[in-house]
Amino acid sequence: MITSVQDDTDIRKSDKLIPWYFVAFFLSFIVVDSIFAYVAVHTHTGVITTHAYQEGIHYNAEIAEADAEAALHWRSKMSYGKDDMLHFSLRDKAGSPIVGATVLASFMRPTTAGHDFSLTLKDMGHGEYEAPVNFPLAGLWDARLFVTWQQHKYQHHERMVVKRH
Repeated sequence: MITSVQDDTDIRKSDKLIPWYFVAFFLSFIVVDSIFAYVAVHTHTGVITTHAYQEGIHYNAEIAEADAEAALHWRSKMSYGKDDMLHFSLRDKAGSPIVGATVLASFMRPTTAGHDFSLTLKDMGHGEYEAPVNFPLAGLWDARLFVTWQQHKYQHHERMVVKRH
């Protein structure tokens, strides 16, 4: 049996490019993966807390503090008005006003860092506390109020939207 050998004149020009298609395919993968690697390294670090081990050790103490706070059955209400005043009222289990507490308000933007701030609220009497607040930016804010009164600790957390007026 006689077999004929094809010469190079019978090979299509596009067939000669097939190995380069493979090279282009893998080069495009390398470029895309390099972009993903760059973005992953140069954006969010993934670190939520810098002292995770120490916080983990004290976790049971934090649970005990949360249980003690829940046992107080205090009621609180926070409002922020057009007068740029933060109003906070605090009542005990029986509904009596809690007077003479130290109230620290901490404000944090959940969307961007660098604008967080804290201030102390003034005791206005009758379980009412207030302070003027000048938010640097409009938008979403997390307010966390820390109350200390007669060896008791209490927290009030509220998410709020600040509008410019």
